[in-house]
Amino acid sequence: MEENDLYHCNGFEWDEGNSDKHQVTNAECEEVFFNVPLIVADDTRHSKTEKRYYVLGQTDGGRLLFVAFTIRDNRIRVISARNMSRREIENMLRDIPTFESEDEEREFWATHDSTEYVDWSKASPVYLPKLKPSTKSISLRLPKMMLDKLRLMANKRDIPYQSLMKAFLYERINQELGHLERSEDSL
Repeated sequence: MEENDLYHCNGFEWDEGNSDKHQVTNAECEEVFFNVPLIVADDTRHSKTEKRYYVLGQTDGGRLLFVAFTIRDNRIRVISARNMSRREIENMLRDIPTFESEDEEREFWATHDSTEYVDWSKASPVYLPKLKPSTKSISLRLPKMMLDKLRLMANKRDIPYQSLMKAFLYERINQELGHLERSEDSL
């Protein structure tokens, strides 16, 4: 894989055709690209009209995923994603069929183990310093006093108050999710 291919990626491309397929959410697919290790392999044999790549990685919740994707206009377009099989780390190579469409490719990867087709020994870890997760604008009403305190805290840290608010929310969400997982384990 050429480092420049992924190095310049700055976001994701989602539409009706590639959203939430095979019980893997868009958010889980994105998380894979922000977690370490992220192992990426080129699909040089099937990159005729545009380059294709495969990823082995994990979500924030520890779910291990195989992801097939391409890059369009410096954005990652996930084609297929599914749970990683136990054999994903072995290397048994077969010819991948030629796909007529993303839908055909998506259906193929939903039912086939990548280790039978991808030589993962030639894959390499990558880092994506310019990549940002997809965002959604929301409207939020806060008491002025709370917003003033938040701005003061952000100024002390020399960061925008919106970034501090996101960090606080992220921290609290993970704390709550950890609490829920521990509660479920005790049942």
